[in-house]
Amino acid sequence: MSALLLTLLLAFSLTACDGTPAQDTPDAGTDTSASTPADSDTPTADEPSEPAKDESGNILVAYFSHTGNTEIIANMIAEQTGGDLFHVETTTVYPEEYNDLIAQARQEQDDDARPELASSVEDMDAYDTVFIGYPNWWGTMPMTMFTFLESYDFSGKTVIPFCTHEGSALGSSESDIAELIPDAELLGGLAVRGQTAQNRQDEAREAVTDWLREGGFIE
Repeated sequence: MSALLLTLLLAFSLTACDGTPAQDTPDAGTDTSASTPADSDTPTADEPSEPAKDESGNILVAYFSHTGNTEIIANMIAEQTGGDLFHVETTTVYPEEYNDLIAQARQEQDDDARPELASSVEDMDAYDTVFIGYPNWWGTMPMTMFTFLESYDFSGKTVIPFCTHEGSALGSSESDIAELIPDAELLGGLAVRGQTAQNRQDEAREAVTDWLREGGFIE
């Protein structure tokens, strides 16, 4: 009897650990109102890490965020580096209903679409370093970010990707970015689970801080 019970418990454990789909679809969660928990070991909005360079104004944090998860990470990066924020938005609003959203995202990818952007960066030439943020949709960044990257000259700039996801991390987005902007210097990206960004912000902030410190962006 005990051997049967042990077998059942092991099977349940393996199922629970392998519940994430192999390919990410858009995260349709909408609750992004949680505040950042206080954590003495990680910087807060009141006590940001110091930028490694005084000339932090040449950093841009450009991001696309449908549910708010990527926006949370973008704000953390901007707080700690002193960079400027730019929210990438489309002229056509993506649907809130989950099934409609994933269907549109898949169709755009199949069509190799370039959604029209609602606004543009005023002076991209002023930035030497650009953080690029997005959710992982169907294994890469949304097609909106393909439009964004093709809209500017990134030659000679340092580009650093970051994304939120539910299992596939950065997917193929890094190689896609490298193909779109071959004359930029592409650094290693950061992937944060959407649920971590939304519900465990102290953990997300620690990951952002460690990543920025390793890259030499903060001390």
